[in-house]
Amino acid sequence: MKWRIAVHGVVAIVVLSCSSTSQQVSASSQPVVTVPPLEGLAKIVVANEHKGGYGRSLFSENKDLDKDGCNTRAEVLERDSLVPVKKSGARCTITSGKWLSAYDGRTWLLGSDVQIDHLVSLKEVWDSGGWAWSAAQRSDYANDLGNRFTLNVATKSENAKKGDKDPSNYLPPLVSYRCAYLSNWVAVKVQWNLSMDQSEYGRVRKLLQGCAPSSSTSTSSTTSTSTPRSGTPTTTVGVLPLVEGSAAAQLASIVVENEYSSGYMRELFPHWKDLDGDSCDTREEVLIRDSLTKVQVDPFGCEVVAGDWLSPYDGARWSDKSNIDIDHVVALKEAWDSGAWAWTTAQRTLYANDLSDARTLLAVTDSVNQSKSDKDPSNWLPPLASYHCTYISDWVSVKARWKLSMDQSEYGRVKKLVESCGGTSTVTSVLSTVPSVASTAPSGVKYVSPGAYCTPIGARGIAESKASYLCATTSATGAAYADGRARWRKG
Repeated sequence: MKWRIAVHGVVAIVVLSCSSTSQQVSASSQPVVTVPPLEGLAKIVVANEHKGGYGRSLFSENKDLDKDGCNTRAEVLERDSLVPVKKSGARCTITSGKWLSAYDGRTWLLGSDVQIDHLVSLKEVWDSGGWAWSAAQRSDYANDLGNRFTLNVATKSENAKKGDKDPSNYLPPLVSYRCAYLSNWVAVKVQWNLSMDQSEYGRVRKLLQGCAPSSSTSTSSTTSTSTPRSGTPTTTVGVLPLVEGSAAAQLASIVVENEYSSGYMRELFPHWKDLDGDSCDTREEVLIRDSLTKVQVDPFGCEVVAGDWLSPYDGARWSDKSNIDIDHVVALKEAWDSGAWAWTTAQRTLYANDLSDARTLLAVTDSVNQSKSDKDPSNWLPPLASYHCTYISDWVSVKARWKLSMDQSEYGRVKKLVESCGGTSTVTSVLSTVPSVASTAPSGVKYVSPGAYCTPIGARGIAESKASYLCATTSATGAAYADGRARWRKG
């Protein structure tokens, strides 16, 4: 007969037996970690991995350690099923139940559809310290039922995709589960005194810093972490301040590192949203903002009917919006590869719909935008050569503002271009209007269209008449505009 008791957060097994020989709990059994993930991370030794010698058979997995007729796989399936399981056979084979794979959010009804994943894989354990363990310690880890973080029910294909990867090379596709996944990863590593290599440690630390404090590891070993959180972990995110200074100065602040080249999906950046609640989504907002003339807008659903756009990338002028794409100057995939993989969904939403800085989103010729695709300046520049310096300056400002990195190739190319442009292109504090492409405009001035919708409130610009205009929700006499939206008016 066995009893499980918790003493100050440490799981202890008390074994009582009527036989003359008592079962012994291996000395390698570890207490469950209860510290917040970043505190736990600080306890982990950073060291190179031990390469060589691994064999899966060195970890005696799927054993029936408690001699109840059910091996570890069956125990986890029964433990994590959302409904009572059905069993068959003397070896306690689980045939059906209901399991939610936390990694991808998929639900399964047959035991044959899921696998039991070691959160920190057996090979990862071997490479980060398990090579020095005894056979008993490796068996304890491989069959650890005391910590629900260690073993998880996962979709077979997703478990195969994960393989032996650590978080520097794999994260669950279910974004809302990633902070919990990382917290549990740290908890397991601390519990079993496992190390991290430099790449793994740096990536985990950066990711956890972007997680909410509530993503801390549960303090109870009986609290399940096998189901995703109800919502995406977020931190309080506001609009970032616009950067100032020369392009060369901003470039010097950018980190140069290899890109994170996996896991990207466009859906991870909720885009074309109506974040300000004015019934106009981001695409329509940019079309309104960047039109050279006052646009016609269908009031039902805020759809732009007509306008006049000059694409800064190629100098082409369009009056049919079907010829226009809204381009993220730094593409969503490029942002992901350069650091946005570690952002919360809220941060990616703000980036994908950023109207606070006109350098982030531009109305451009659709075919040119498709030619650009996800390329950085080492592989693509606008066909209009006279716009290259502006484009590079804008690229640098967006990367600096959102703290995105550059890889070596990109950085080298951008640095040469900035230097060829003089390196002194100033990044101003307010750029809320369309980038100027009018040849009659004074250098550095952005023309606005009187009466056109605008953002943000309080921004200033000039019209071709050289009159000064203010982005406001009221007329010069103080009368509120009927639709409540901001327009360019004299002031």
